[in-house]
Amino acid sequence: ACLEQYKRQVFIVLFQRLQSSKTTKFVKSFLVFLNLYCVKYGAIALQEMVDSIQPKMFGMVVEKIIIPEIQKVSGPIEKKICAVGLTKVLTECPPMMDTEYTKLWTPLLQALIGLFELPEDDTIPDDEHFIDIEDTPGYQTAFSQLAFAGRKEHDPIGEMVNNPKILLAQSLHKLSTACPGRVSIQKYVRT
Repeated sequence: ACLEQYKRQVFIVLFQRLQSSKTTKFVKSFLVFLNLYCVKYGAIALQEMVDSIQPKMFGMVVEKIIIPEIQKVSGPIEKKICAVGLTKVLTECPPMMDTEYTKLWTPLLQALIGLFELPEDDTIPDDEHFIDIEDTPGYQTAFSQLAFAGRKEHDPIGEMVNNPKILLAQSLHKLSTACPGRVSIQKYVRT
């Protein structure tokens, strides 16, 4: 609860960093952060938070960052977080159905299906050169591997969602039942 007052400021700092230095590594982490926030607090809370910083900014984030960059997210847990978060944005965020954001609904669903089905996009722009910590003089990989040996990667979603594909199918079904004639999921379902 003590973090509540700082949430908006955290978003502002992240967006400032995104504008000043949009590296692939930051974008991937930013996408995981946005989707984890969505999983924890809900799609409406995410949309309202982003739009509180600047009107219609949520649409810009979906169009200019999430849709074109989601394919770069790597790691099974990170992909799971993003899949669950995007499913919530698609199916639990009324502005995605009833505002100027509606035009982004289908491209966002296609991007989510791509996250499930397409190989990871591991391209890095030529102007981004990272110094990996392993390349740093004095850093001992053997010690690092021992220090973290046996640690299982934490899954913040855990058992809440076992299979994000099933969650997407169930959520789309629920949405199409709640909005008959507005959401046609037949064209997205493989036969």
